[in-house]
Amino acid sequence: TRCWKKEDARPPCFFGMWERLQSQNQRVNGVNNYLGRQREPSVCLCHSAPAAVVRQKALDEKTEEFKLVYRFPGIKYCRVLSRLKLLQTATTMVMLPPICYLYLQDQVSQNILLYTTGIAFFAGAMLYGMSYFLRRIIGLIYLNETGHTVKVAHLTFWGRRNDIYCPVETVVPLDEAGDSKGELLLQFKRYNSTDILYFTIKFGQIVDRQKFTQIFGEFE
Repeated sequence: TRCWKKEDARPPCFFGMWERLQSQNQRVNGVNNYLGRQREPSVCLCHSAPAAVVRQKALDEKTEEFKLVYRFPGIKYCRVLSRLKLLQTATTMVMLPPICYLYLQDQVSQNILLYTTGIAFFAGAMLYGMSYFLRRIIGLIYLNETGHTVKVAHLTFWGRRNDIYCPVETVVPLDEAGDSKGELLLQFKRYNSTDILYFTIKFGQIVDRQKFTQIFGEFE
């Protein structure tokens, strides 16, 4: 005899309803999974929000209006000198390979080769020394309207302008820097950086003495 199970007692219509309910549950689960995947990117946006805030803060800092505090009129001559030195060094380096080739062809003497090589190396050393000094000369110093951020403009290796932004509280006062008022070059130091820039009061101009004192303190 055949053993009857509990499921065998269900009418055929019950099996049809049961299959339809299972298919509906599968569709609902699929929709929930899709919605869950759609909500995942919002978590990523939350993580990227601080980076966006930092970028916006940096942009606002650069677009904020700054007042001129100090300027060095001779910075334009330093820029011309830096670019002329680059041109001279490049010209000397370009001339060296043809001289070497002519020397190998016995068309120039060894003295000319040594003279050209010496000039090329001397020009390179002079370029490095001059650029090291000229890149540290400050042309302009600004202070923003709130008095919290200092902007300093100086030259790059290629003779272009480069702006540095730093909080005013990180600027070392001139008295702490060890400079005296009679010195030709004064040091621009920061507590959070080892780089030292230079500016001159003798050949430069203090446009706003009050803001200058706010940055560097009383200078005796």
